Amino acid sequence: MSVADAKGRRFDGITGLAFAVLALVSFLLPGPPPKADESAERVVTYFTQHRSDILAGDFLLMISSLLFLWFLGALRSYLRAAEGGEGRLSAAAFGGGVVGIGLLVGGVGVLNGIAFKVAQAGDQLLVRGLYDVSNGVLTGAGFGFAVLLAAASCSAARSGAFAPWVYWSGSVIAVLQVIGGIALFAKSGFFAVGGAFSFIAPLTALVWVAAVSVVLFQRVGLPPTPRAQP
Repeated sequence: MSVADAKGRRFDGITGLAFAVLALVSFLLPGPPPKADESAERVVTYFTQHRSDILAGDFLLMISSLLFLWFLGALRSYLRAAEGGEGRLSAAAFGGGVVGIGLLVGGVGVLNGIAFKVAQAGDQLLVRGLYDVSNGVLTGAGFGFAVLLAAASCSAARSGAFAPWVYWSGSVIAVLQVIGGIALFAKSGFFAVGGAFSFIAPLTALVWVAAVSVVLFQRVGLPPTPRAQP
């Protein structure tokens, strides 16, 4: 392997960690979002008072999405090398990740629109409606990430591409993403938007991506080999 190729593989491996860090900062910057049962007036106040932080966080999220797509390519290549054959699980993981990040960016784009001008206009019903639309899109992103986590975990379990802790944790966190879908209809409480679970599901996914990114970084020059078929 050439020096340039080795450096490129190291960059590929670390993009997931960089994504996780930037995404976490972008989520924390504006502070806790309004809960599902907050009044329309409270939602407007949040977007007007935290306008600059929301816009800055959205920009960081967009940058992190580029790193995530790069990470997806590196992960798919790594899993594909171990799978052999058609590589359908690595392809499913890649597709799920693309859908997940696409919906995440879309939901954040709606939030950006609210903070940029709409909230300042003072139409509480419009702001409340757009906020609910954004939350629906963001919640939907979890299902895409569930496919990424589940397919990548299945691929690694079958091929031995990763240690057991990677695919077992990935499987559990995939289930958490699906459970997070309860926010689509929960009006208040633990599983609703702004509830504790709305933070647990994405944070655990970020931790998993960061951990896998470190593993890929450490395995530069040591691509997995498919298990011998019986």
